[in-house]
Amino acid sequence: RRLPATVVTELACLDGPATAAVSDQLVAVYRAAMAAPPFFESEVETGWFAEELAGELTEAGYRCWVAREDGGPVVGFAYGFPTGEVPPEGWYGLLREAVGPDGADNWLAGQFAVVWIAVHPDRRGRGLGRELLERLLDGAGTERAWLVTHGLDAPARALYRSLGFRELGRAPLGWHDAERVVLPATLAAPALVDRVRGHTLAAFRRRVPARITLADPDGTVAEVD
Repeated sequence: RRLPATVVTELACLDGPATAAVSDQLVAVYRAAMAAPPFFESEVETGWFAEELAGELTEAGYRCWVAREDGGPVVGFAYGFPTGEVPPEGWYGLLREAVGPDGADNWLAGQFAVVWIAVHPDRRGRGLGRELLERLLDGAGTERAWLVTHGLDAPARALYRSLGFRELGRAPLGWHDAERVVLPATLAAPALVDRVRGHTLAAFRRRVPARITLADPDGTVAEVD
C-alpha cells in the first residue's frame, strides 16, 4: 500500500503509565515486526513480549519513544531504562557470564539498557527506527548503553553498528534459550548528539516529506516543518 505523499509523523516520549495506555499498540507492532522474516515468531513469543512489557513499565527511569502517523496508532517504538547491578543469577547471570565480570561492571551495570525497538514492516526503510533509537539514547543520562539482539545480519544490526554498538559476548538470552548477541556502546556527548540528530532528521525528512511533531512526557510539544 502506497503512503500519502505527505505524512504527519508524531514522535512522543512516554513514561510507564502513558505506555501502559497504548501497550496493546506496542504489542501489535511487535507482532507484525517479529512474525515477518527472518524472525518468524508466533503468538507464543508475542504473549511473552506483552508480559515482559507489562513488568517493565515500573522500572526506575523507564522511557519509551513512539511514532504515530497522521494521528493513527503506534507504528514504531523504542524503550529502555538504566540498569542496576548485574546479579549472578537467572537471566542476568547468563548475561554476566557472556561478557565476563569486568564487562558487566564496566559496560552494563549502571548503564542504559535498550530493551526493545520495533517498527511495523510497512514503515521500514525510511529511517524511523534510527530516529526512535537516537532519541531514546539522547536522554539516557549515562555514559554507555547496551542491548541484546539476534545474531542475524538483519538491518537492525547495521543500525546498531552505525551508532557504535560492538559485540561483547553471546549467550542463550533469547526466547526458547536462543543465542543472542550482547552489544554495548559509548554514548556521544550531548553537543555531538544534537549535531548528529540534525543530520539524521534531515535524512528522515528527505525519505518521507512530513511535518514531525515531538512531545516529551511533561507535555511539551514542538513541531518541525
